[in-house]
Amino acid sequence: MTRQMKALPLCALALVLALCGCGGKAQPEQADFSVQEAMAELTRTASIDEPLTLEEADMLDYFGIPAESMADFAAQTCSNGISAQEIVLVKAADEDSAGTVEEKLQARLDNWKAEMENYLPDQYDILSQCRVQRDGLYVALIVHPEHEALEELYRGWAEGGK
Repeated sequence: MTRQMKALPLCALALVLALCGCGGKAQPEQADFSVQEAMAELTRTASIDEPLTLEEADMLDYFGIPAESMADFAAQTCSNGISAQEIVLVKAADEDSAGTVEEKLQARLDNWKAEMENYLPDQYDILSQCRVQRDGLYVALIVHPEHEALEELYRGWAEGGK
């Protein structure tokens, strides 16, 4: 066997190894956490005035999110209707449902901002700083004067699954 023939299997092996390394970075595994436990920590950190805990039927009424789109959820809003305070955490049933939940929560936020812009400018300012967050199957809307601290806590759950 010639030297070139002996080197051929080594070259093939090197090519296979090089191609395997071109797949990009591995995606981090999605955290799996209890939205109920996350909600409990968030509301201990910054409570909602006059809290109203939302039930499954309320998710459809308030946000247009049907029960079959959710594997789990926890939601609390301020019952007075004028304070920009609401925390909604949803673990969607699947990827398509997560997209739907994200759209519905974004529509809620957008509509709420439109209502408050000229009515209660201080509440509009809070709403304008908040956003819908999606992490795989998990979707969150955190509206609160202390939203930055709450979002940081939520990120810990979403990234580490506490």
